[in-house]
Amino acid sequence: MSACTEPWLRRARRLVVPCAGALAGTAAVAMWPEAFLFILLGLPFALAAGVPGYLLRRRWSDAACMALPVLACSWLEPGTGAALMAALALTCLALTRRPLFSAALAATPLLLFVLGLHLKMQFAGTRLTWHDLRFFFQAFADNLGVMASQPTLLLYAAAALLVLVALLAVTWVWDQRSRPAAAPRTPWLAMALSLTLATGAASSVASEIVQLRGLRDWVWSDPAGSTVQPFSRFISTALMVPAWQEPSADTTQLALNAKRHAAASRDTRRADIVVFLQESQFNPEALADCPPALCRLPVFYPDAQTRAYGPLRVHTYGGATWLSEFALATAVPHTAFGEGAAFAPFNVAPGVRRSFVRSLRDAGYHTVAVYPVRSGMMNARRAYEAYGYEKFLDAPEVGLSGDYFTSDADVHSAALRVLEQERAQGKPVLLMVVTIFNHAEHGVKMERVPAGLVEQFKPHFPNGREAENVADYVWRTGEFQRAMDQTRKAVFRGGRPAVVAWFGDHQPAFAGAVALRDRMQTLQQGASHFPARFQTWYHVSSNFGARSPRLAAAPLDIAFLPGLLAETAGAPLDDLLAANAVAREGCGGLLRECRAPQLRDAYLTHYWSDLKAIELP
Repeated sequence: MSACTEPWLRRARRLVVPCAGALAGTAAVAMWPEAFLFILLGLPFALAAGVPGYLLRRRWSDAACMALPVLACSWLEPGTGAALMAALALTCLALTRRPLFSAALAATPLLLFVLGLHLKMQFAGTRLTWHDLRFFFQAFADNLGVMASQPTLLLYAAAALLVLVALLAVTWVWDQRSRPAAAPRTPWLAMALSLTLATGAASSVASEIVQLRGLRDWVWSDPAGSTVQPFSRFISTALMVPAWQEPSADTTQLALNAKRHAAASRDTRRADIVVFLQESQFNPEALADCPPALCRLPVFYPDAQTRAYGPLRVHTYGGATWLSEFALATAVPHTAFGEGAAFAPFNVAPGVRRSFVRSLRDAGYHTVAVYPVRSGMMNARRAYEAYGYEKFLDAPEVGLSGDYFTSDADVHSAALRVLEQERAQGKPVLLMVVTIFNHAEHGVKMERVPAGLVEQFKPHFPNGREAENVADYVWRTGEFQRAMDQTRKAVFRGGRPAVVAWFGDHQPAFAGAVALRDRMQTLQQGASHFPARFQTWYHVSSNFGARSPRLAAAPLDIAFLPGLLAETAGAPLDDLLAANAVAREGCGGLLRECRAPQLRDAYLTHYWSDLKAIELP
């Protein structure tokens, strides 16, 4: 190649990036007119990033490398997204003096965030928040197991990391080889300007976050809007803290009724209470088109020992089992404390002063919990101790493997061994057992599912992935049913009074077949309905007492399950449990959808102001 042609080729290469950017921008405006607004709002920050990029080497291609990712982020979030990308890119430029590599390095955390936002929505059905990362990495070793149960999630994450590492390596080498032979005379000017402009862009981001700090109900209430203001809203979640959100109400009549109810319901029976938190469990019949021949299972319906059953109103979806654990233990949903309580085991549990567990403990019960994984999972051991459990036994302590594929049969066997040991002390026992086998992801490890079951579902779910997910889910539910049948017989054997209950903590996200989420329908009876996505199931049985001949499914809020369990067991009702039982009866079993809203407000006010059940830091 002649020396005469080299300068022209070099100039041509310098024009490739800006020309490609201009063509891409023109195409975007032509195809999406709203893209013009995004570009317009991001243009000041793109210019702010491009100027230092140009000054560093006096090349327009370097300016384009810095500016174009800023405009791309403005398309994701007008204004704030561009400001955030500009702040990161300019900071990286000041530190590395490599425009292309700086742009790629700054884009890496933002790309990881966008991927995380998408994966959290797909695999959990909720928005990604700052606290998801904070608390996940706080106990990284114990929380990592949740990833192993979702191989598709692991595959996506690994592929993304490999691509980003390759991108950084390529841009580093490219910047090195394209560096001009003659160094610029004033690199300090470009570096100083980069830091100054980065500070200005960061201030713009901070201003937007402060404005969002006072907003409520956007993290969990609108999961479909997860792409709205993704960057600023994610960062602003770091500012969320638990705070009591409920309106005050007069509690005089509630307190009087609770006192009367406690006096009228005294019983010296004090039966054992064995409660199973059934992971991701709902009645399969809630899935539209799920054939009764395959989806109607006896475990969801009454028998001679059933005392109550029906749809359970929970306050989390797709994950966050710890929030259902919190609601059962404390007799109040985490939503009473706002979005800041989404990680209640960390920032609300330490302030628990009164609870369902503590009430039974004060009534003479020995309170024990069996956990299927390691105790550091979402601060479980410390949270359970704060709730009032005297003994917390995690997987290694009861001889379980601790992985997320531990069968219900193995967990139930461990629970029965613990129950036998604790009964020997002579006190009534509250045993809380958490299962894990039905944890997402569904539609994987299909070799476990009996041959032919998927084929039976395909006429009702023509989409192959949907059929596999439903077949896997129903098969796991059948395994749960077998374990529960055997456990009830074992607990009730011998004549010692006992109550056995189970409940679903949340619905699965069905990440491998997200269309199944739209097939969910409510099975609730009565005029007052709660959202189908927050419907699981519960079942309470005992080996004493007479069954109602017309026992019907009754909707219940998980926050009202404590009073129901205590009454069924014949445990003494203190002021907390009596108020819980009175509110349950007056509200028709539901809290948020209470048929008497003033009673709901009175119960929550009584809980917070009169009983001072929880003290926030």
